[in-house]
Amino acid sequence: MKPKYYAAAGGVVVRGEEALVLHKYAKDEYVLPKGHIEPGETVEQAALRETREETSYVNLRLLAELGTLRAEFVLDGRRAVRDETYYLMALVNEQRDDEQGQAVEPPDRAAFHVLWVPLSALAGRLTFEPAKTFAARAAAWLAEHPRAAAT
Repeated sequence: MKPKYYAAAGGVVVRGEEALVLHKYAKDEYVLPKGHIEPGETVEQAALRETREETSYVNLRLLAELGTLRAEFVLDGRRAVRDETYYLMALVNEQRDDEQGQAVEPPDRAAFHVLWVPLSALAGRLTFEPAKTFAARAAAWLAEHPRAAAT
């Protein structure tokens, strides 16, 4: 049977020396925000949209593209192949869409709890590859560009 293929995009969000991780209650997994790229949407647009939907943070600034990696896994008994592209994002401020009075909440948001962990501990906290690789790439990029997240 031919594997199911799709592309996804997401973000490694930083706030000072901390990075955002999502705790997925049902499976006790620690993940980065990401999701499907919709038709007509650029990878960058999808990364921002998915990160905003899953975290509720509305003011994010792109710092760098962290590349694309392929993940292969079994989903509902079927082999799946997903190309994941991540961007490093700075949290501009703490404003969240639920503070703007928006009553509609994406269905996935109830399944996640947002945690902030030291950037140095992010890769070790995540459950899956390639997310660990993207976390390491984000930390390396920030080490080379120490003022980028602050400006």
